[in-house]
Amino acid sequence: MGPGAPSQAMLDAVGALRRGGRLVDVGGMSAPISVNMHQLMCAQISLIGSLWFTVAEGQDMAAMAAAGTLDLSVFDHRVFPLDQVNEALALAERRVGGFVNVVVRP
Repeated sequence: MGPGAPSQAMLDAVGALRRGGRLVDVGGMSAPISVNMHQLMCAQISLIGSLWFTVAEGQDMAAMAAAGTLDLSVFDHRVFPLDQVNEALALAERRVGGFVNVVVRP
C-alpha cells in the first residue's frame, strides 16, 4: 500500500483472507484503519507489518551500490537546488509512492 492508498483497500484485503490468513503490509499507507478485532480473533487472522530490510541488509545493499553490482536504474531521482526547496517539498507531498526520490542539493 502506498502513502496515498485508501484505507478501504487494506480493509478489503483483510476481508478477503480465509481462516488463519495473514496479511503482510510492506507499503507505507499513512491513513489509520479500524479493524474488527473480533473478526480477526475468531478467524485467526494476522496483520503483519514489514520494515523491508534490516540494518545489516541495508549496509549490504549500500556496499553493492558502491561496488556497482546493484542496479539502481529503477529509481527516478528528482534533484532540486536549495533555492527550489519549496518546489521539492510540493513534489514530495503529492507523489503517490513508487521509486521517486526527491533530493534537495545544497
